[in-house]
Amino acid sequence: MIYSSEVVSSLVRAVLAVTHWPVVVGIDGRSGSGKSTLARELAVHIPLPVAIVEGDDFYSDIADDERAALSPADGYEQYFDWRRLKSQVLEPLREGNSALRYQQYDWQRAAMGNWVETKEPAVVIVEGVYTLRPSLRDMLDVTVYVRTNDALRLQRQVHRTENSKEWIERWAAAEEYYESQFEPWKDADFTITGG
Repeated sequence: MIYSSEVVSSLVRAVLAVTHWPVVVGIDGRSGSGKSTLARELAVHIPLPVAIVEGDDFYSDIADDERAALSPADGYEQYFDWRRLKSQVLEPLREGNSALRYQQYDWQRAAMGNWVETKEPAVVIVEGVYTLRPSLRDMLDVTVYVRTNDALRLQRQVHRTENSKEWIERWAAAEEYYESQFEPWKDADFTITGG
């Protein structure tokens, strides 16, 4: 376990205290902060059926040259398709749908990919940078912001060998814009240090 048992237990208690189902948990933080790890650890310790929705599945289906031309502010708006996350996942859950159905972005093909279907999870954990953006915040029941030092985050991103240095820098600029403009940790129920 990377996160302390105390941190995980506190989050599990907060999830179990919500009085309606499905409970929607939002985990935000910059790239490499430990969001996915925390989501997996929570899923193991929550004694209910859990589905994890990864923010990477909502990468925007736009041309690379168009993506490369985006400013940090535009990157915040367009790198990830938060509108699709809202319409395919969050709104249906809030409207009483107990099943999840959404389309993943296929990173290998750089195009939209398969549809994911999950029947009746009691808890849905949505993890990804920008998850606590103002336009989604009121659709989340329990919110977490993960903060990790920049050196460790960068080391993790480089170690993954999935992205070029140029793209890591572009994403970092958009994430810095998001943090400076919205300070998402201020509205989070929990702000924790990533391991």
